[in-house]
Amino acid sequence: MKKLIKSFQYAGRGIRYCLRNERNMRIHLIASVYVLIFSLFFSLSSLQYAVLVLLIALMFSAEMINTAIETLVNLVSPCYHQLARIAKDVAAGAVFVCAAAAVLIGLLFFWKPEVSPAIVRFFADRPWCLLLLAASVVF
Repeated sequence: MKKLIKSFQYAGRGIRYCLRNERNMRIHLIASVYVLIFSLFFSLSSLQYAVLVLLIALMFSAEMINTAIETLVNLVSPCYHQLARIAKDVAAGAVFVCAAAAVLIGLLFFWKPEVSPAIVRFFADRPWCLLLLAASVVF
């Protein structure tokens, strides 16, 4: 049981490291929060929410794997090397592919112009929510 608890602690430490040290991880976190908040304005099915959760997990996982690869490459090849660059570029490309897929699926789920007035009314009635949203962009 101690080994299992330790493995969760190590995983938590890895997640914290990425959130503290990787700007893109923080961007993915804020974008995920926005997606989940704005999803409340749409009539999404349980399946669509499941897809959103999977996409968010995929984005975080891809970013964390990218960080692990970059860190390992920096360890074994502290000087510039063409193969090190390729490894880092391919890992970054994998994150980009995940992000592009998430954006396309997001457009399929959320491209409903008829919902826009409800979103505008919500924020017009609650300017403090708009301030929170703007403050999170600075974060």
